[in-house]
Amino acid sequence: IDKILEKLLQESEMTRMSRKMTISITIEDDAGGIIVEKRSEKMIPFFEEIERQGFRKSLGEIEKAVLESRKEISDGAVTEYLDIISKKN
Repeated sequence: IDKILEKLLQESEMTRMSRKMTISITIEDDAGGIIVEKRSEKMIPFFEEIERQGFRKSLGEIEKAVLESRKEISDGAVTEYLDIISKKN
C-alpha cells in the first residue's frame, strides 16, 4: 500500500509540475472554411521538474512529446483529408 500511495503522490506532483503542449493542424478551403482540424495535447516538464530530473531527461521527454504529437495529428489529418477527397470524386 505504501508503494501505491508513493506512486500516486509522484504522479500528482508530476501533473502539477508539468505543462500542456498543444499542436494542431488545420486544412482550410479557399474561403477559409475548415475542412480538417486535428489537435494533440501532451504533458511536458516544467522548470521544477526539469531541475529535479535533469535537463537531458527532460529534453528527451519534450522531444518525444513533440514527435508523437506531430505524427499523430499529421497522419490523422492526411487520412481524413484523403477520405473527404475520395468521397467527392
